[in-house]
Formats: sequence, structure tokens, C-alpha cells
Amino acid sequence: MNRMLVCAAMLAVLGSALQVAAAYDRPDRKPAIVLAAFGTTEVGAVKSILNIKNRVEAAFPDYDVRLAFTSNIIRGIWHERARDAAFQAENPGIPAEVYCVGNVLSTLARLQEDGGRLILVQSLHVTDGEEYNDLASLVATLGGYKTAKAARQPFPWIGVGEPALGVGDGQDAYLNRAAQALTPLMDKAKSANAALVLMAHGNEHLNQAVFGKLETTLRKHYPATSIGTVEAAPLGEDVVEALRADADAPRRVLLAPMMVVAGDHTLNDMAGDDDDSWASLFRAAGFEVDCHLEGLGSNDNWADIYIEHLKALEMQVQAQKSADEGK
Repeated sequence: MNRMLVCAAMLAVLGSALQVAAAYDRPDRKPAIVLAAFGTTEVGAVKSILNIKNRVEAAFPDYDVRLAFTSNIIRGIWHERARDAAFQAENPGIPAEVYCVGNVLSTLARLQEDGGRLILVQSLHVTDGEEYNDLASLVATLGGYKTAKAARQPFPWIGVGEPALGVGDGQDAYLNRAAQALTPLMDKAKSANAALVLMAHGNEHLNQAVFGKLETTLRKHYPATSIGTVEAAPLGEDVVEALRADADAPRRVLLAPMMVVAGDHTLNDMAGDDDDSWASLFRAAGFEVDCHLEGLGSNDNWADIYIEHLKALEMQVQAQKSADEGK
């Protein structure tokens, strides 16, 4: 069943036709913001993404703000849940736009149906890894598509906002902003005489070095801070071994996700009961373990980093729009 049929089924179940229509189509051609997240299937983790969206809407009241999930699997699960009346009754706080969430391309296509408008696509990723680079490539391709007549160009004014930790030369400033946002978490660990261990996702992309830079920045505030990753070095077991071998390290750790949502990786890979979870590995090594189960998106100061990226992007795209209109 395609996405439109799923949404139609949801309407019949929820009786919220007006709500879903508002989540999809607004023919007023306001400038638009698309918030591009990997997504999550964990109900409790959705709030982190919605917190970012709420803050962006408050900061950009003249914009049409929409969500997009880049994961095909996650979108498919929400579309199935759109037909599950029992699930919806058990989770009344999930808005209709999550059940009907599209990918970035389909979300942009819906915005374009009413004609060209200024569109800001904001990455909700942490670093400029594979997901961000794929997003940037898509936006660049759409923005570079030219038609015979300029009036028919589908995406005349579009750009993509940097991930939270920035890109290239401007990265140092955002490492400091990230440290400011994470200060309460470091203070929490310090007050408990615990080492703070952050779980990042990681990948084999060259951006992996940014976590080492961030770790150095965070240690200026609280030296007992470490960052490990799920899919690259240092892995969880590497962090456990480093702290176990450090006679001066606290024998208590506070584990927290370095991810926008506290989803499957947080609940299972970090805090789960299986023997290979980070919590279990630390306990087996003799540490006391506490787990912080909030995604970065629930941290207003972290969410505001994306707003800063959006404001910088808005200036760039608005400048292009003004230049085009002045020709």
C-alpha cells in the first residue's frame, strides 16, 4: 500500500482529515523549511525531533515547517502504524505528520506542487557523515536543475543547512557550541563523581575525526569525558578498556547518547541488558553505571544549534533570491 493510501486509512481511523491536510498541503506558497532526520520508531524518542521542530517554528513563524525521515525502514513502520487503531489509541501524543512522514524528495515534491518557493533543508544529523553528504548532494542536484524558462524551475531557491557540528573551517565554533549545550550533562556526571561516556553513531566516513576533536573540547570543561561510537573506532569496548586501565578514572560512569534521539541504539546498544551492551560491558569491568535516556533533540540548547545553521542558510538563499529577482 503506497503512502497516500496509508494516510487515507489513517484518516478513517483517526477522524483527523483537517489535521493531516494541514500537515501536508498549504497552497499559500510561504517559504518552507524541511527538517531532515534519520527518524526513529521509538515512541518515546519522537519527542526529541518534535522539540526541534517546535523551536524552529517559533524561530521562523513565517515559514511552513515540515518533517522528513531519510530511513526507508522507519518511514515504512510509521505508515503501517497509520492503519493500527490500537497503536494510535495507546500513543495519542504522536502527531499525524509522523504517521505520514515522507522522505526528503517526496516532501520537497509536495512543496513544489504549488510552484517555486524559497526552501531551506536543515539536516538534523550530528556530523557531516554519509547521511548528511547524501542529503547535500540531493539538494544540490535539485537546485542545479535548470528549465528552458526560469519561471518553470522547480527549486529556484533551495539550500541545505549544516549538521550540528558544522562542516569544514567553521567546525571549531560549533564544537564549542556543542560543548555549551552538553555542559549540564558534564555537570551531572561531575556531581555524581562519574565519568561521562557519550555514545555516537559513527561511520567509516572521514568525518569520524570530529568526535576526537569534540572529546578534546569537552574535556576542557570536564576531563573525565569520553566519546565512543557504535559503528567505528573507538567502539564501546575500547572506551571500557581505556577507562578500566586508567587508575585515576572514576569507577562510576554516566552513559548518554550523542544522538538526536534516544532510539534503538540508546535503549539496546547502550543501556540494554544484553551482555554486549555498553552498560553491561562497563558493569562487567567493575564500574557502577547510570544511563541518561534523552536524545540531544530534547536539549533546547542543542536544538538551537540547528536554528543557528538555519539562520546562516536563510541569509545565503535569500541573497540568491534577491539577486534573481533583481535581474
